[in-house]
Amino acid sequence: MSMQKHNEIRQTINAIGSAFSELDFDAWLSHFCTPRTVISQGTVFSSSSIEDTREFMGPVFDSLRQRGFSHTRLDTCHVKLLGDTTAMVSTVWTRFGHGDTVIETLGATYLLVSINASWKVAVVTSHRADMLAIEAEG
Repeated sequence: MSMQKHNEIRQTINAIGSAFSELDFDAWLSHFCTPRTVISQGTVFSSSSIEDTREFMGPVFDSLRQRGFSHTRLDTCHVKLLGDTTAMVSTVWTRFGHGDTVIETLGATYLLVSINASWKVAVVTSHRADMLAIEAEG
């Protein structure tokens, strides 16, 4: 695997986590391509519309605000290049409330594409934290 691509992808995932920690929808969405697909709790959402995506994701952001969300931490990040311009990333995130209380830990798997030398998420699905799509390398 190209170490440079691996590092670029990790930077993208970290940036997604930073944007999510701020509950900054626009910054979070900037890491997604158009169209984008989100799969969560048995629901498949796909759209090219920023407003439709905001409407779909808004309840997630609102729920976290109501539960006292303060930040998220990337616990696991396994990257697999599928070609020069596509990759899969399997992650585990812990979401914290104020005082570093754990709100939840969940898994997310991302399919990314390199567009104009920038890695963007095409598809993300949330899942149980103990179900990684990609095992650790080694």
